[in-house]
Amino acid sequence: MREIRFDRFGSPDVLTLHTDAPVPEPAPDEVLVRVAFAGLNPLDFKIRDGSSGRAEDLELPAGTGREMAGTVIGAGSDLDEAELGSRGLTVGTRVFGMRAPGDGRGVAAEVIAISADDLAPIPGEIPDEDLPRWAGLSLVGLTAIATVRDTAGIEEGETVLIHGGAGGVGQLLIPMVLEAGATTVLATGRSANAERIRELGAIPIAYDTTDWVQEVQHLTDGRGVDVVLDTHYHSTFLPSLDQLAGGGRIVALPSLADLSPALQRGIEARIPAIVPGRDRLDRLAQGIRAGRYPLEVSEVLPMDEIAQAHHRLAEGHTRGKLVLEISG
Repeated sequence: MREIRFDRFGSPDVLTLHTDAPVPEPAPDEVLVRVAFAGLNPLDFKIRDGSSGRAEDLELPAGTGREMAGTVIGAGSDLDEAELGSRGLTVGTRVFGMRAPGDGRGVAAEVIAISADDLAPIPGEIPDEDLPRWAGLSLVGLTAIATVRDTAGIEEGETVLIHGGAGGVGQLLIPMVLEAGATTVLATGRSANAERIRELGAIPIAYDTTDWVQEVQHLTDGRGVDVVLDTHYHSTFLPSLDQLAGGGRIVALPSLADLSPALQRGIEARIPAIVPGRDRLDRLAQGIRAGRYPLEVSEVLPMDEIAQAHHRLAEGHTRGKLVLEISG
């Protein structure tokens, strides 16, 4: 089968498409999935270049990618037909999901073995042409749930600032923050993405044509915001601290973010931790099915353009999700 792997940390050029990779054998509690599409995320290039904490114990050579959509084609010895049926994962079922944080294997391969607990069925009425969106749903969706539900503690009537409102996570943070009860949501993004941010229910702040700090002050009459959800961090974390109203709090999404500048000022600052689980995947499925989470796929690329895809991820201006086509 075909599989993308890398044998050393480095630039996107270390990624290689192998055409003779062995088909994996599923462990007793794993499902065998023929992958149709794999979602791409900034975490992928951070693991590939070695800068992510998840690269520390990674055994090389390694695969790439964390999330996917595909079809169940088999299962391990602990998962008989009855057990698969109770989970909605019988052979032939289309599924989506992502590897748990402790599972370092990639998903950019034509066939993968993955824990049954890390998968959920795709509703039958979803057309195959919509599968790329489901392939890109799990990581950003679970990140958004962890940010809004587990970490930010958003209350009714609060004002929230989201950095990166048009990105993959941002496009789910906006509707989830509104669901949580926020009255006003401000979201930074490029001017080209302002209309998309507005469609999602937030007030766009075009950081490439305006001073976003001044705009936040203007839109809040100088009060600032109650919560900042910062998907960017590097250029936005420190100036965001001055945009918080009294008692405000900030959530930085990069797992290696340094929160000390906020904590030294007595500002509540936290980093979300993804919690995997079927219940959360099902929540995402219900939300996207009902149109509440209109995640956007900006481009679908073939496997042999994986290096180009990683270059785009590193640039940090992707609107919605980039997705890799694995098998048609």
